[in-house]
This record gives sequence, structure tokens and C-alpha cells, in this order.
Amino acid sequence: MSGQYPLPAMNDPFAGLLADLADEQATLDDLLAQTPAERWRTPTPAEGWDVVDTMWHLLIAERAAWASLVEDQDPLAAHPRHAIGPTPDIDPAELLVQWRAARTATVDAFAGRPSDDRVPWGGRRMSVRSLATARLMESWAHGLDCFAALDVQPVDTDRLLHVAWLGWRSLPYAFAVHGEKPPAPPHQLRVELAAPSGVTWPIGPDEYSGRVRGDAGVWCRVVTHRWRQPAPPPLETEGPLAERAVAVAQAFL
Repeated sequence: MSGQYPLPAMNDPFAGLLADLADEQATLDDLLAQTPAERWRTPTPAEGWDVVDTMWHLLIAERAAWASLVEDQDPLAAHPRHAIGPTPDIDPAELLVQWRAARTATVDAFAGRPSDDRVPWGGRRMSVRSLATARLMESWAHGLDCFAALDVQPVDTDRLLHVAWLGWRSLPYAFAVHGEKPPAPPHQLRVELAAPSGVTWPIGPDEYSGRVRGDAGVWCRVVTHRWRQPAPPPLETEGPLAERAVAVAQAFL
């Protein structure tokens, strides 16, 4: 199963991913649509960012993804990581309208491309499917920041499967970013997660050099750097590869 989503059989898995992406963004939309304008300036747990900053970031990222898919352009390649320019003085209602339009256009663009096409993103090329997964991951992770800022408890769903897989798939990149040689090839890690629905998600090979076991929501918060509890994340690790993977995991550029 190495490298594959542990999804049930379906006629079009990519369509399922796009539906999950749209649903994840709609969950954040529902939160923001009922939030008074003055609360959009509430600071999030991401240092220096409030809700407006967060949503401006997501808007720019959606426009960049559309440019990648439709124009084969990589607007992010010209900027350092996370540097997208200052957030304008924009009315929250207008920001929400613009984000809705941008994300709808991006999902439509995804639907018009084969999932194994490769498009530019962040100075490299990745599959359309991986880019869609990254959009879901970022929408969920920044959504957590908004939920925290607005003091609303988010509800984990099985859409986290995509985030969990991306966290595993990105381990070679994560070790490289940290300048660390992994104790064993990262693709030899197995991750076994308890999904919100109660099923178990096995990600990675049946024959492995290390294993991580635990709750899917915890793993996803670790790989998106959203684990903000003072205690270490309650993930069971077996072997040096698993221990270091939890320490360096990073599902984003």
C-alpha cells in the first residue's frame, strides 16, 4: 500500500478528493459567514496573523493554484515561503466573497485536469492530485487557526485522511528541510491512525522500518504544526525512524 491512499473502492477517487476539498472549505466558510466583522481582527495562534490575514493568505494561495492549473504559472516561486505581501485593508464581507470565487474557480480548474498531470508549485512541479491535497491541507490547517481565534471547537472528519497521507508523503521533504538524514528511508515508515469515524487508516508499507500509531487528528496537527498543547503529542512510535518522523514532520512548503 506504500504511497497510496487507504481509500475504499470508488469509481473516481479524484472526484472524491475534490468533493472533500470543497466540503472542507465550506466548513470554514460557515464559521466565517456568521462571524461579525469586528471579530475578524482577532489574533490567531499563528504569530502576527489575525483572521483577516489568514483568509487573505488563503485567497492568494487559491489564485496561485488557479494560475498553476490554467496558465502553467507559479506565482509562489518568486516569493519566499509564506511571503505574500501585506494584507490590504479589506472589508471582511468582500474578502469572503473573493475567497469564495477564487476557491470555486480553483476546484473547477482541478476538475478539468487529469489527476496525474504535473503543474508548477513553489519552484517545482507536482501532480494535480498532490496540489489538490495540499489545498485541502492548507484550508484545514489555517481553518484551525480561525476556529481557535474565534473560540469555536472544530470537529474532525474523515477528510483528514488526505492530510494524514500528505504528512506521510512529505517526510523526505521534511527531513531535507531540517537538514537531517533519516535513520531509514522515509517511505519505509508505516502510520496507523484511528480515524474520526472509528476505522483505522494504514498508510505506508506492510513491511516497515518504523511505525507511528495514534489518533488521526493528532497526527494531522503534528504534520501541519498545529499541535499546540504543552504536552507532547500522544503518538506511539516504534523505532528511530518513527521518532524522528514525528519530530520533523511538515506537510507544507
